This record gives sequence, C-alpha cells and structure tokens, in this order.
Amino acid sequence: MAAPREAPAPHDLAAGVVVIRDDAILAVYEKDRWGLPKGGSEPGEFFFETAAREAAEETGIPVEIQSLAFTSEIRGPDRRIYLQRFYHAEAQDAADPSPRDPDDEIEEAAYLPLSELGSTLTYRPRVEPLREWLRDRKPRHYTYDLTSEPSHVDE
Repeated sequence: MAAPREAPAPHDLAAGVVVIRDDAILAVYEKDRWGLPKGGSEPGEFFFETAAREAAEETGIPVEIQSLAFTSEIRGPDRRIYLQRFYHAEAQDAADPSPRDPDDEIEEAAYLPLSELGSTLTYRPRVEPLREWLRDRKPRHYTYDLTSEPSHVDE
C-alpha cells in the first residue's frame, strides 16, 4: 500500500489592476515596497470584481475593468502558491489617489512614472509581465518559483 501523500496547499487567489495615466502607472506603497493595487478574492467574487474593489479600496479611485493584462502563478519562499490576475482598467476619477484601505496596510498611493519601472517597482513577478504587456497589450500567463529564482529585479 502506498504511503499517503500530503495534500497540496490551495492556491491563494488575488487580483489587481494596471491603470495608466499619461506616462505613469497607478501604484501603492505597502510593506516597504511599491506595487500594483491588488488583493485577495472574497468568496463568490469573480477576479475582475476583486480587482475593481481592491483598486477602489487601496487608491480611492473607482476603475472600470477593460481586459486581462496578465496572470502570474508564484511559488513563494514559504512554498505557498499564489495565483494572481491583473486587469487593464481605466480610472473613473481624475483625482489624485488616496488610500481607503479597510485593512490599513496601504501607506501611500500614487501615479509613478513608467520610466521608473524596475527601480521603484521592483518585484519581478510584476515588473516582467507588466513590461511585456506595455509592449504589445497581449495577455500572458507567467510562472515564478521564488524558492530558486530572485524575487526582485536588480536595476
């Protein structure tokens, strides 16, 4: 009789947005780094609904989802698997971002110059897919194993 195998951990599900204004991208500062607005899915919520809700909570800006930008599957250093979908979205408000995060994790929200991609926004599972999407606007799926690959770009 075969030994029982440990059941794999379920994927942690999250969704976020890519919002471009002029030559800048909407970003949030959390846990000592800049990133794209994103968060965990609530029960019964579609990914695009999660993305729009999280954008509004984390930046104070309501968005309209346009299309899928990219999907990332990430094995973290903790060996958990994270499945994250990012959507291109249009801001429905020209106001400056102002976090309204109910979890109080977002310290700041701002539009960062795209020219700073890789120096300000450095998390590789965001920077690489985002750069490719900005080049041709085609959705793609990416896989990262951060147990054996670097998590940040070094520019």
